[in-house]
Amino acid sequence: MSPVRALPAELDAVRALLADGLAQITRSTDDLEQFWIRSACARLTETDAVLAEAATGGAGLISLLVTTAVSFGVVAGVAALARLAGAGAAGVLVASGFLLVTTLRLLPALRSVLARRSVAAAARHVVPTAPARSFGLAQYGFAEVPEPLVRARVQLVSATLRQAGSANWPLPALRLAVPADPVLARLAHADLLLCQAIDCLERYLDDLAKEWP
Repeated sequence: MSPVRALPAELDAVRALLADGLAQITRSTDDLEQFWIRSACARLTETDAVLAEAATGGAGLISLLVTTAVSFGVVAGVAALARLAGAGAAGVLVASGFLLVTTLRLLPALRSVLARRSVAAAARHVVPTAPARSFGLAQYGFAEVPEPLVRARVQLVSATLRQAGSANWPLPALRLAVPADPVLARLAHADLLLCQAIDCLERYLDDLAKEWP
């Protein structure tokens, strides 16, 4: 199996681990509005959305086609309604332009909502894992970064390097390859978000450790 064909399966495995880790967080603490916890969960959700786009490969083209179709439908619909209402050509253009801009602004928010629902649904159906070993901080919810998130980072880095190819493993070559390949760029962005999520959880645990008597 070629690296390109294997990538969707690899990213599905990473996303499953993300859902597992997110589920452990939400099950283990009631402090979901705490700054570091909220930041970590937001980044995990965004990581899942970026990986979903990377797994499809043609997500950018699909997104463009969907946006074009929606835009055409909005303009055509508004134009028809405006003509039925007796509006002149200028009125049709103004109304169509206003609703088109509004629609284009709402599309990213809609995609974000759908991505959050996707990862939330996955988290609800995850198979429970054995609780991590803990120390005194466990009474606050969890005592260490959930293991599935650490494993997800390892698998994501491995998938990224396979996608890049061994010729691009040296750092200078990798820096040039990432901007030139949309899929690699998404994988690099997802890795950054995942690292930030893990860092947020570590900061949360560090703050708890300082408060522990």
